[in-house]
Formats: sequence, C-alpha cells, structure tokens
Amino acid sequence: MNFFEQSDPSRRRYGLAAFIGIIAGIVSAFVKWGGEHPLPPRSPTDIFTGACAPESLIRMAENIDCSRNFLNPPYVFLRDWLGVVDPNAAVYTFAGHVFNWVGVTHITFSIVFAVGYCIVAEQFPKIKLWQGLLAGALAQLFVHMISFPLMGLTPPLWDLPWYEHVSEIVGHLVWFWSIEIIRRDLRNRITHEPDPEVPLTSTSR
Repeated sequence: MNFFEQSDPSRRRYGLAAFIGIIAGIVSAFVKWGGEHPLPPRSPTDIFTGACAPESLIRMAENIDCSRNFLNPPYVFLRDWLGVVDPNAAVYTFAGHVFNWVGVTHITFSIVFAVGYCIVAEQFPKIKLWQGLLAGALAQLFVHMISFPLMGLTPPLWDLPWYEHVSEIVGHLVWFWSIEIIRRDLRNRITHEPDPEVPLTSTSR
C-alpha cells in the first residue's frame, strides 16, 4: 500500500478543508477533554522535578505544585517556550470557574491539528485510513512520545506511567475519529460530492 498516493487535483478543496478543520478542531477539543475525565492522563502524586524550578520565580515556595497534574504539557509549553508568566491566569470566568491559558492552548492545538489533517486528506486520502484512527495513532507517536519528551514538556518516555500511555492513546484515537466524522460529513454536505480518493487510474486499483 502506498500511503502517498494522491487524489485527483480537480477534486481538492483546500479552502473548504481549512474552514471545516476549524470547526472540527473546536468540537474535537471538547471530545478530547471529555476523554480525560474517565481516563486522567496524569496523577497529582506524580512529581515533575525537572520542570519545577522556574515555579520559584512565579509563586511563593509554599504554593509551588511540582505534580505533573499541575505541570502538564500545555502549562510547561506556555511557561518555558512562550514566556507566559502564569499559564493558569484566567482568560475568563464562567459560573465561578476559571478558563485559563492552558485551556486556550488545548483548543488551539486541536484546531491546528484538525486543519492540517483536513488539508492533507484532500491530497493524500490514505491519511483517512480507519476513519482517522491512523492519524490519531501517528499524532500520539510523534507528539506525545517523541516531541514532548525532547522539548522537556514531559519526563523521558521510559519514566511515564502506564496509565498516561493508555489515556493518551485512547484520547488521540477518539479525538481524530471525531475530526474525521465531522470532516467527512460537512465536506459531503457542502460540496454534495464524495471525498476525493485515489484516481481509478492509480496503479493500486
């Protein structure tokens, strides 16, 4: 199977794909959030000593939380890579609950990946294999298991507990499945045509 086989250029709709990706990214962010409630990826008892030192510049020593539940990847990314002084600062308050910059990063991350997936799917249909589950597995591998440890957003891969892998794998699969369901449905409804696939003249047919 050639994963890089391309669709018919005349049937590609990149602008529409980007628009649908924004919608799918927002909705699927809630799906991924929801998956973390029955399967929390990080425990308050897991300590992330390597990322805790900068906290002494933000808050009093007695208020420092070195748990990975607090020092989660979006938090550490905002603090250490984007220079946000306090990533947990409120963006807005609703019903007495604070929505912070970590939440904004979560949604932004989802939109970026959804838009990228929808655009790539226009040209390389094989990325949609297993209704998006292939893309979810690849995102889990390259983002959480390779990029995050290299960037210092998580401890080394071999130090992560088993339940974090279970949570993230399930979360990424359901996340991309929801993106693909939204992408396919909206694209078909708007264009009144099926998805672009590998042309019938392809050597694989």
